[in-house]
Amino acid sequence: MKFVLVILAMLWVSPPLLAAPEPKADPKQQQHPVKREINKEKATRLAQERYPGRVLKVQSDSRQFKVRVMQSDGRVVNVVVDGRNGRVQREE
Repeated sequence: MKFVLVILAMLWVSPPLLAAPEPKADPKQQQHPVKREINKEKATRLAQERYPGRVLKVQSDSRQFKVRVMQSDGRVVNVVVDGRNGRVQREE
């Protein structure tokens, strides 16, 4: 009888111990704001180096800067500058 009571007690206590621990959240998937390495002035300068002209407007969001440049021939170019690495691309 003692043996049965010991087994029942062990079975009663063991489920929480046997339960798998919750997986830790992947830090890459957490929704933290992206840390910018590039500021507005540097984004403007990078855009002008690649597409010379007069800067008309600079907008930013959490990840990138959008720079509107009017070139000497009058064409307006929309440029996207990555806020983390400074990569410059023309927006189509």
